[in-house]
Amino acid sequence: MPIICDKPYNSTDYSHEWNEMTSGNFDLSDFQKWAIKYMMEGQHVLITAHTGSGKTLPAEFMIKMFTQLRNDKKKVIYASPIKALSNQKLHDMRIKYPDISFGLLTGDVKDNPDADVLIVTTEILRNTLFNKRIAEETSTEMPLSFNIDLESELGGVVFDEVHYINDPHRGSVWEQSILLLPPHVQILMLSATIDKPESFAAWVQGEKEKQAIEIGIDPKIVALAPTYERVVPLTHYMWLSTHPSMAKAVKKTEIEPLMKLCNKPLVIKSASGEYNHSNYGDISNIKSFMWKNRIRVKRPYLLNSMVRYLKANDMLPAICFVFSRKHVELAAKEIEVCLYEDGDVKSSTVEKECRKILMDKLPNYREYLDLKEYTEMIALLEKGVAIHHAGIMPVLREMIELLFDRGYIKLLFATETFAVGINMPTKTVIFSSVDKWDGNGRRILYPHEYTQMAGRAGRRGLDDIGHVIHCCNLFDMPTSVDYKNMLCGPPQKLTSKFKISYGLILSVVSSGNPSLDKIESFVSQSMISKDIAKEVDYHSRTIEQLDSKLELLRSNLKHLTTPQEDLEKYIELKETINNMSQKQKKKASREMINIEQTHKSLSRDVDVISRLSETEKEIESQQTYQQNAVRYLSDEVKRVCSILLDNNFIVESDNGYSVTELGSIASQLQEMHSLAFARVVKETDYFKDFTPSDIAGLLSVFTNIRIPEETMIHFPDTDKEHVNAACTNVKKYIEESQQTEVTARINTGENDDVHYNLVSSVMEWCCADDELSCRHIINNLVTEDSQLFLGDFVKAVLKINNCATELEKIAEMTNNIPLLEKLSQLHSMTLKYVANNQSLYI
Repeated sequence: MPIICDKPYNSTDYSHEWNEMTSGNFDLSDFQKWAIKYMMEGQHVLITAHTGSGKTLPAEFMIKMFTQLRNDKKKVIYASPIKALSNQKLHDMRIKYPDISFGLLTGDVKDNPDADVLIVTTEILRNTLFNKRIAEETSTEMPLSFNIDLESELGGVVFDEVHYINDPHRGSVWEQSILLLPPHVQILMLSATIDKPESFAAWVQGEKEKQAIEIGIDPKIVALAPTYERVVPLTHYMWLSTHPSMAKAVKKTEIEPLMKLCNKPLVIKSASGEYNHSNYGDISNIKSFMWKNRIRVKRPYLLNSMVRYLKANDMLPAICFVFSRKHVELAAKEIEVCLYEDGDVKSSTVEKECRKILMDKLPNYREYLDLKEYTEMIALLEKGVAIHHAGIMPVLREMIELLFDRGYIKLLFATETFAVGINMPTKTVIFSSVDKWDGNGRRILYPHEYTQMAGRAGRRGLDDIGHVIHCCNLFDMPTSVDYKNMLCGPPQKLTSKFKISYGLILSVVSSGNPSLDKIESFVSQSMISKDIAKEVDYHSRTIEQLDSKLELLRSNLKHLTTPQEDLEKYIELKETINNMSQKQKKKASREMINIEQTHKSLSRDVDVISRLSETEKEIESQQTYQQNAVRYLSDEVKRVCSILLDNNFIVESDNGYSVTELGSIASQLQEMHSLAFARVVKETDYFKDFTPSDIAGLLSVFTNIRIPEETMIHFPDTDKEHVNAACTNVKKYIEESQQTEVTARINTGENDDVHYNLVSSVMEWCCADDELSCRHIINNLVTEDSQLFLGDFVKAVLKINNCATELEKIAEMTNNIPLLEKLSQLHSMTLKYVANNQSLYI
């Protein structure tokens, strides 16, 4: 079992190591001391803590421990969930530890891959671990993103934001990465607060222990170091704005005494965690009165009155979460107040600071200065206001992050993606709404979503308390029960999102002719096995209870007075009478009445028999459910393997399964639907008749940008038939694959989103040879009708290049020099002007 380290750390052991991290300037928290102790003793560590509690310090200690403190120095991998966080982490680490070499691999950027500490996305770690395994098992040369010797060079891996294992689309990547790491490598897992973390810790310890015993080394334990208290406590408020004109409407009503609660923060959850039912009721009553009397307060009035209050009461800087890119920008433009203090020169110097930030890092900085997006940002920044969302191009987003860190931004409007990982704490967090659209409908925020965003409030070492404010004018009040659950509900439960995907099976098969049993053995190591075991146990307990009930019911049979034959006849007639003809019904009714009149205890006896029959059926159902659960992984593996066999991605022999040429191609494709695109690669003879721009246009179908239904293009419209045919075939093969999965009753989680909206524009972009041409294409794409942001186009270009990088690996494996040359040209033809992989953090 894992060691739970939730008690005070009363020892002075490793105090020298603490001083390495603090220089004696501050005390470490208990969870940090426990983490350092067990890392020094060579064990795995799981930390669960609120945002801003200091989880990063143990990660920095692991880095120092392996690269500086130990005699046998080793390398460290820092696995991050998102590219933006990876870039920022590299920037921060290089400044803080200039004597340690850091590198970065995100798919978009490759910088110093031979460094002592490599910051990577978790997907890159997983893919490299699989390819290393394939290379070792099959003596095949595989393309690798980094070339650390896992046995002799790698000391530890940090998994930042490991609660991403709960992500329905990407969670399995974390599971696979943990499973694929050699058991001697120390693992440090950093997580937000989660429900029952000891269960997750037990799974990690159990699987790594099995792997260690298998190769004859001492297994490591997992030390769980939780912290439940925030370093800076939070107070949560409701804010309801009213116009002065409302005074007349409320005069001599029950609402009049409540007006003193408006236009200021009103506590809904105290710093000690108490939910205020009374205040909820008062605000709900005022809102109800306003609704009935058609009194509306528009967003500009609310926001400006609130930020005036925040400025006057020293509650800035603030982040305001808005769940729409469009409304992020609109809300920011509605701020009329200059948020800098009188005499603060930042308003007049912020443009100069922006220029300097860009000039210091980017040789083509002037291209950014001419952008409409840039000039609009400067207009906001001069008031101390800024915006941050995924539609803003990466360089300008990073500029905003740097300005925030330097104190230039007093109020930042952002979407919820800002809450994930980006290290930008603030004094106050504002919610413009507490519900959001999740693809299926509007729903209130889950407790863990709310906590993640609210947790940005309260800066360690700067604030005694953090503030969280809800703009109650701007959303319909949830019920008190739902509101309380959002504010005070339990943390998220970690459940396996492991999917038996085509890529997973192809990677396992590629690593050495496994049998079906071996594939099932690898899959069964996942956390989903624990979930299945719980389900099997639940059915066992249910069957046990039903068996006891059945035994009791059978014991009552001896008390029946109605003959068995009459009982069976009566029950049969009762069950079938509704399906009879009129004539048959009359006859059946007469028979039933006759039995009822003959046997006075019939009703009671029928009830016993019916309950007995129902219980037997229920036991049968539970046994079926239990058997299905037991066979779930085995059945899923068989179905996926069957699809791969039927479509010639793998073949079976006496030695086990092996990949075909088609399977080898598909095994390297993660950025797109692997089976569909592998078929297109093969049938175009590795794009023999395609130009680099043709390939780029084809790859644009996988760019996952938001396309409004009314602007969706339903057929590729280039003037090249082979490109149109390839685009159409991609979609056709994906649809065929979807149908196959429906028929087989499986869900592999394969990415099946495609669109044709960028095909022609991307091909045109490849041929644009000057700034004017590039700007013309962007202006045609980024319009109000298209709802496409410049950042979306940049992201699309980067995605095309990531897809091309995967194709390069396939070209290297097959020694296809012509394709390699085309892909090399594709990179230079697409990465230009402001659509590039530049970063201010590198």
